[in-house]
Amino acid sequence: MKTSEHSFWPFTPKVSIITAVIVLLALLLITGLLRTYSGWPADSSGNTVLIGIFIVSLLPIVLAILNVVIERGGTIGYGDLKIDFSKIEQLSNSGFAVPANIGVRGQYVADSGTSNILETLRAATSSGVALIDLEDGHAWWETRLLVLLAGADRLKKPDKIVFTATIEAKQQIYLGWARPGDLLEQLLKEDPRYLKSFYAARAAAAQWALLGPLELIPPYSYYIMPPPPPWMQGALALNHSWMAFSTSTGLPNELLSEQLLQHELGETIENKGEAKHINIVHLDEVFSPVLIKKQIDKNWGNQEQTNALFAAEEPFIAITENAKYSAIVSTQSLYNEVLRGMMDNKK
Repeated sequence: MKTSEHSFWPFTPKVSIITAVIVLLALLLITGLLRTYSGWPADSSGNTVLIGIFIVSLLPIVLAILNVVIERGGTIGYGDLKIDFSKIEQLSNSGFAVPANIGVRGQYVADSGTSNILETLRAATSSGVALIDLEDGHAWWETRLLVLLAGADRLKKPDKIVFTATIEAKQQIYLGWARPGDLLEQLLKEDPRYLKSFYAARAAAAQWALLGPLELIPPYSYYIMPPPPPWMQGALALNHSWMAFSTSTGLPNELLSEQLLQHELGETIENKGEAKHINIVHLDEVFSPVLIKKQIDKNWGNQEQTNALFAAEEPFIAITENAKYSAIVSTQSLYNEVLRGMMDNKK
């Protein structure tokens, strides 16, 4: 029988039996040496230890059997493995739906206009999952996605980006998900101006970060922006000091790097009408190496659902309903619910 690429136990039955025997002999030898030199285990617990050794040694054979059962679409226990979606919904995360183009749809944004996207960025980077709906392919520019990914990668949140689109009049059809850092790496390759603006923004923000919070200077009731220090370099840092701090709190702008990045992209690309839209085809062209498309649909048959679950190698998998995105959930949570259902059936 050909071994599946996603097998629980990728070895033949013969190897499984040999492995079980080797494990049994090795554990017996180790137990004998421990008993000789340390007196453990005691006579009273000897039988329990031997039973435990025997059970552990059978693990390779159990995994091999489980693998065969799953690949053949068989059943385990008293019935098919089942995913209880009513319970899974409590463990899932649908995510924060980021407004198209970070809230400024189809408009060039630079300089003072960058403040308009900050609240959306703050909301997006406070969630564990960001939902990007490409709609009909005209909702998002690459430049705006780059700003979002840059912030998510730097702040490590959200740690999952989910893409959906409108296909044949059906909205929010699931396209795939990926880590922001992986997406950012791919997108920076698309245009040398992306890479230049990205590093220029981070360098400028890093210089302002060295100053720390502002001091309140009486008799003022608000914080006054200091002039750029003499050691500061670069037009991006020198000309946009007003972005660096909040005059109401005196604290640094935690999204300064992304605000400066949006300014640069707005000036060098968006203002020239060169921003590229992201549609389904372009999404796949840019992100196919990192985009995870596996899903479990609520309307699939029981066998197809469980096959998809056990074929998943990633720590998270999308849940859909008639291909429409519903949520994303950890595969471990799904495993736990399946096993809990098996135990309930045995009662």
